[in-house]
Amino acid sequence: MPASSPASDKYTQSQPLWARIALALRGRVLAGEWKAGEAIPAESALSEFYGVALGTMRGAIQSLVEDGLLERIHGRGTFVRGGLTGATMLRFFRFGSAEGDVPASRIKSVKAVKAPALAARELLLAADEQAICIERQRCWGGKVQLLETLWVPHGPFKALLDLDKKDFSPLMYPMYAERLGITVNRAVDELSFDRLSAAQARTLDLPVGHPALRVERVAFDLAGRRIEFRVTVGNADHFRYRAEIR
Repeated sequence: MPASSPASDKYTQSQPLWARIALALRGRVLAGEWKAGEAIPAESALSEFYGVALGTMRGAIQSLVEDGLLERIHGRGTFVRGGLTGATMLRFFRFGSAEGDVPASRIKSVKAVKAPALAARELLLAADEQAICIERQRCWGGKVQLLETLWVPHGPFKALLDLDKKDFSPLMYPMYAERLGITVNRAVDELSFDRLSAAQARTLDLPVGHPALRVERVAFDLAGRRIEFRVTVGNADHFRYRAEIR
C-alpha cells in the first residue's frame, strides 16, 4: 500500500479525523490507485495503515459511500463505485416488448464547436470555450426513435475527434471509460414536454408539432466534475415513468 498519510499539512486540522481520512482515501481513488469496480483494502488493513481506530475508518468509508464514490457489497467488501452505462436514459421510453434491449446508435456528426449557451452553462464552460458536439440517432426496429445531441469539454475528450463513427459504442459511458479513462459516476436528468420541430418530425417520421419528451442530462465524473451534457428528444407516446414510493 503506497505510503500516503492523511496527516499531511494540506488537511485542515480542525476537521474531524474521519473527515481527513476520507479526503485521503478520495484522493487515492481520484488518482487511479483503485479503479472503478475494484475493491479497496479491508477496513482493518486501512485502519492499521493510517494508525486510526476501526470506528474512525468506518466513518470515513461510510461518508464516501454516502457521497456515491464507494459502495459496499455484502459479503464481498467495499468497492469504488462502477460507472454508469448510460442505459438508464432508456427507462423513460418504451420500444417494443423486450426489456433491457439497447437501441442501435447511429452517429451523424462529431465536431469541435463553440459551446452553445445552454451547454456552456451546464458544463460550466467559459462563453468562448470549445466543446465537442456529438449528434446521433437511436434506432429500434429499423426506425429512428430518439434524437440526441451531446456536448463534452474539448480538452479531455479531444480523442473522440479522431475516432471513426462506426467505432462509437451504443452506450457512451463505457466507451468514455475504456478509451479516455473517464468514469461517469452519476447523472441528473430533467424531463419536460415539447413539440417536434419540422426537422425533428421529418427524422422521426411524425407530424410537425407532435408531442415530444425532452430529457436534459448532466453527467458527472468521480471527482464531481460536469463532463457531459446531452439532450434527448423522442416521441412522447413512448414515454413511461415508474417510481416506487415508501
